[in-house]
Amino acid sequence: MISSRFSALSRGARSASAARRAFASSSRAHLAPAAAAGAAQVAHESAAPSYTPSIMEKIFSKSKMPRIPLDTPWPGVSPLPPTPSTATAPSEHATVSTLPSGIRVATLPSASPIASVGVFIDAGSRYESVDNNGITHFLELMSLKSTQNRSDFRLVRDMLKLGANVSASSGREHVIYSADCLNEHVPHILGTLGDVIQHHAFDHQELLEEREHYATQIEQREKIMDLKMMEAIHEAAYNGTGLGLSLYAPQHNLASFTGDALRQYVRQHFTPKRMVVSAVGVDHKALVDLTNEVFTSLPADSSMVKPPAVYTGGEVRMHSRSNEGDGLTHFALAFETANWHSKDLVAMCVLQMMMGGGGSFSAGGPGKGMYSRLYSNVLNKYDWAESCTCFNSIFSDTSLFGIYGTSLPEKAGALVDVVSKEMLRMSGPISDAELQRAKNQLRSAVYMQLESRTLKLEDIGRQVMTYGRVQSASDISAQIEAVSGEDIQRVAKSMLATPLTVAAAGDLTQLPRYEQIQRAFK
Repeated sequence: MISSRFSALSRGARSASAARRAFASSSRAHLAPAAAAGAAQVAHESAAPSYTPSIMEKIFSKSKMPRIPLDTPWPGVSPLPPTPSTATAPSEHATVSTLPSGIRVATLPSASPIASVGVFIDAGSRYESVDNNGITHFLELMSLKSTQNRSDFRLVRDMLKLGANVSASSGREHVIYSADCLNEHVPHILGTLGDVIQHHAFDHQELLEEREHYATQIEQREKIMDLKMMEAIHEAAYNGTGLGLSLYAPQHNLASFTGDALRQYVRQHFTPKRMVVSAVGVDHKALVDLTNEVFTSLPADSSMVKPPAVYTGGEVRMHSRSNEGDGLTHFALAFETANWHSKDLVAMCVLQMMMGGGGSFSAGGPGKGMYSRLYSNVLNKYDWAESCTCFNSIFSDTSLFGIYGTSLPEKAGALVDVVSKEMLRMSGPISDAELQRAKNQLRSAVYMQLESRTLKLEDIGRQVMTYGRVQSASDISAQIEAVSGEDIQRVAKSMLATPLTVAAAGDLTQLPRYEQIQRAFK
């Protein structure tokens, strides 16, 4: 019954539809001549361009200003004269001088109205001992406090008044005081940096406040796994001495950071021959005169020498339960390689760019280094790899080169296996396309970093501290281009012959023992 009714309704609908089509066809036949004429008129009108005023034109339609196209000179205004053919860009070569006191001064010209000034000091955690470990970093935080000539309130007020950006930083081999300001304020800024460096007050109340603040920072740093891993890999590589000491002070050392201890540290390290004053956008002679005028109260040069770096290799493990922290296993594997003075330094840097790496989140995005080996061979193949990155840590007489990866605890063994195989593959064949891509990436990174005035200042200061001179970006680019595949293989084989260094953190239940990891490289 239901099906017969449905069939009848369908037939009725088809009959009605057929009747409508017949009526429409008949109507078109009778109205064709008139419709054709009308359609032609409509088509002609729709093809004509229409003009609709914009909102801004409606608002300013009553303006008396003339409407001048952008490619037409403005009436009554003479064009600018052409740039003289003799005009040249600022030189990329720095000027370096050594003052009678022993301080070295380096400058690089710049067309910007903003200048960057820095004071670099040959000091850092590698000069510390277990008893005073972390004093350099604590001094960094005390740097912009009260001096013998001004309170910290006045110091901050003066810098805000000038619109200057002042900072201090420390590392394993350097302490840096730097500032960005307008060119005309350079004398005042350098005078302030000189006061901070030479006339520390180390007020007792400020020391107490900074110790409390530092203790809070210790707890916060414990949660930053990348930071913990880099400290652990240095501790394992250099057996906890010199470069193996942490950049940061342990809780039990804070009480020993008294005013007398800090003054003693400054007297030993903040001496003329250990200092470089550099600037970008400042006249060289003017900076030399300012340096002679400002730095008149430095202590005499001490007989302290840089303790040699002793690479031993080894292992540091920081085990925790899987429900603690981020729930991942962090693993880093490293070897000793070329230092700042080595002929293989540039080849090692090209090798790092070739390895590349990063996080799994950006593994497939364009421009993310997706053609580097760690992206192609690890992150794009294994979905359990959370991150895998190649790193290096370069010093004046040694260097670390390695791979740092993370995964879920149950995949820790697979992570170790994959990372070890990628390290071994570095000494194998390298395609021309792969090598050229890595060299292009490194050259690009060099030039792009030197676009930053602050990084350019740091580059000048560090080069003078290390080499006594400054290599230009063109010089470095030529050295990069000269790197061959044989150079990469030689660097890789050389580092793989050194003792293995391992650092790990998180749930390490499934992580192979040190001897098992080491066996892959023998």
